[in-house]
Amino acid sequence: MSRRLTVEADGGSRGNPGVAGYGALVRDTESGALLAERAEPLGKVSNNVAEYRGLIAGLEAARDIDPAADVLARMDSKLVVEQMAGRWKIKHEDMRRLALQAREVASAIRDAGGSVRYEWIPRAQNSDADALSNDGMDGLTIDRRHDDGAGVGESRVAESEQSSGSGGGAVTTGAACAPVPQRSGTPVRVVLVASSGGSSSAPAAAVQRLLGGAPRCLVTASGDDAVETAAEVGDALGVDAVVDRGWSDPASGPGAWDRVVERGGTTVVVCPPDVVRAVLGHLLGVPADRQSRLAAPAGSLAGVEVWPGDDVSIAFTGRT
Repeated sequence: MSRRLTVEADGGSRGNPGVAGYGALVRDTESGALLAERAEPLGKVSNNVAEYRGLIAGLEAARDIDPAADVLARMDSKLVVEQMAGRWKIKHEDMRRLALQAREVASAIRDAGGSVRYEWIPRAQNSDADALSNDGMDGLTIDRRHDDGAGVGESRVAESEQSSGSGGGAVTTGAACAPVPQRSGTPVRVVLVASSGGSSSAPAAAVQRLLGGAPRCLVTASGDDAVETAAEVGDALGVDAVVDRGWSDPASGPGAWDRVVERGGTTVVVCPPDVVRAVLGHLLGVPADRQSRLAAPAGSLAGVEVWPGDDVSIAFTGRT
């Protein structure tokens, strides 16, 4: 029977692109014993490039421990997991090259009699790899083996976020999406991102420029285009997306809008263009048969501010 190994990998960039690094570790799946740790600085690259480099390092470490192992690669980057599993297209040339490298390592493991599977996990469940990636961003290079797990201190594990089903879709709750009390003179801010079936890097970059890298609540509709765009935006902001199926249909969009406003704070919502138009039309009192005239091209942003007393201001529409 093949040995079972679990890879936990992560990567990050302070600025996206900015100072970047990756971290990866390997555990014995049965015992949980830590077998290997790797981290490395990457210079100035994007979050997604760093995530892929972390995956490659983790797979290589697992192959070095047992070339024929059954490997489970766990990451908090939904984009990388879905692309490596073959469910999402790889649209960026840099990522195509890195994905090919990762697949070559995975193929070598399979050719030796092992297997490789990929699994998405919330960020809070990937804290050890995240800590190693921060070591990499701090300029440290780590390549440690702990073949018997001896001498390894307690793992750095943060309290896990809670996941539950809601309306048939997975919902991840965490500090970034906790209710925010509204303060006098401060509006609730919502950025609506019209999902795109093409390259999703443009809206992610636009959101990052607008909000910077500070954590924000990120909500997404349940469709593939929205979830993929939200994965790019989430990597840019450093947050996981909450799935709310109410943002998937123009008829339920206004109700989903009310939930976001009730939460308070700043929220980024990724949803289909027709839902963006439906919500803007709802706020502006535009009849449904005229909402198609509102500007919400795929990949664009619309900004809305809600002030105390439900005074709504449309800050911008159609921004790219």
